[in-house]
Amino acid sequence: MDCPKFLRVSVVPLKDLRISRNEDGSLKLSGIQGRFLSTVLEAMKMPFRLVIAEDREWGRLLPTGNWTGMIGKIQKGSADIADSHIGITEQRATVVDFSTVYLTDDMTFAITKPGPIPTSSAFANPFDSVTSTLMLTVLLVMPLIFNYLFRHKETYIISFLRLLGSIFQQPTLASYNTERFKPLICSWLFFAAVTSFSYSAVLLSVLSVPSEIIAVQNFKELAKAVKNNGYRSYVKKGSATLDFMLRSDKEHLRYLGESAVRHNWYTNDRPLTLTDQIDHRSALIDPRTKLLMVAGPEDWKPHFLSDDSINTYKFAVAMKKNFCHKNKLNTIISRVNSAGLYMQFTKEEGFRSWLSASERRRDVSKKIKPLSLKDLSGAFGAILVGLNLGIIVFIGEVTCYRIREKQY
Repeated sequence: MDCPKFLRVSVVPLKDLRISRNEDGSLKLSGIQGRFLSTVLEAMKMPFRLVIAEDREWGRLLPTGNWTGMIGKIQKGSADIADSHIGITEQRATVVDFSTVYLTDDMTFAITKPGPIPTSSAFANPFDSVTSTLMLTVLLVMPLIFNYLFRHKETYIISFLRLLGSIFQQPTLASYNTERFKPLICSWLFFAAVTSFSYSAVLLSVLSVPSEIIAVQNFKELAKAVKNNGYRSYVKKGSATLDFMLRSDKEHLRYLGESAVRHNWYTNDRPLTLTDQIDHRSALIDPRTKLLMVAGPEDWKPHFLSDDSINTYKFAVAMKKNFCHKNKLNTIISRVNSAGLYMQFTKEEGFRSWLSASERRRDVSKKIKPLSLKDLSGAFGAILVGLNLGIIVFIGEVTCYRIREKQY
């Protein structure tokens, strides 16, 4: 078999594989994937020519039996090898060979962290929904029990207000005969004290260090948010990930894939630190290793990284069947793996990206400051609403009284 004198390399320009020219006119590949491919091609010691996949797809099987993207370029004989983060799949392996694996990664998503809970509304709901529901249930049921046991001829509203007042540390239970049903009285006083102290402690802690709003956690929640709340989810066009989502037996993954195709929600080639496809209502589906550059549990990272994943892929260089330089290429990639160069490129490019976009880092400076009017605006607002309602009721009562006087 005659070996080619130069390599035809199919690529899709993207945020991790940028193509430019040096001053001498030679090609320059930059970005994580660009540096990896440049290292491999340099070690091959062969002239090469880039073949761009015009449809910007990785490789998708069409009903006609032909392939799109970079896999299609190899299938048609327009390219010898291809690499732009290509995942190994059984379908692709029927038309191309793959080199030694240089990365194993799972596909997940990142979405912007919602930020802290507004302190102005912290007073209204400092507990979670389950705790608040249980407390409210106890508060609604206990007036019925007290009225039945103590045989008081009070309305339910009066008994309710007495018990509510005891939670606010008011002596509203003085009228009850504490000699009877001491365990009940003591249990209620204990409940009222714990509720009151817990509310104060939680409220002060939330005002001092606001808790974070919980973001969309997994793909099922993401699909629900896309369907009901107008969220978006971006994925690579013609990628194995999109193909897997469209063929998945899980309804929420199929819905995300179909939505991406229907609305053309495909990833662009902007760097992750500058992309506008990750925000409070948009999620980007990409390999976890890459998303870790901008997303994760670290406070300074602006985006949340899901623990959920669609699938795990092995990434390798695709090549035509019976490629004569296959052994040489595999040897080079094995050496790159042994040296840990791919992860080194990832770290260096991540650091370089943040240097050029440092203003997008999340501000996590902890500044000690007194409570402001904004922090307590919710409480003051509730008081004003209550006063306004009281005034309206008072005016209504006076008006009704005068109308009745005129009638009689």
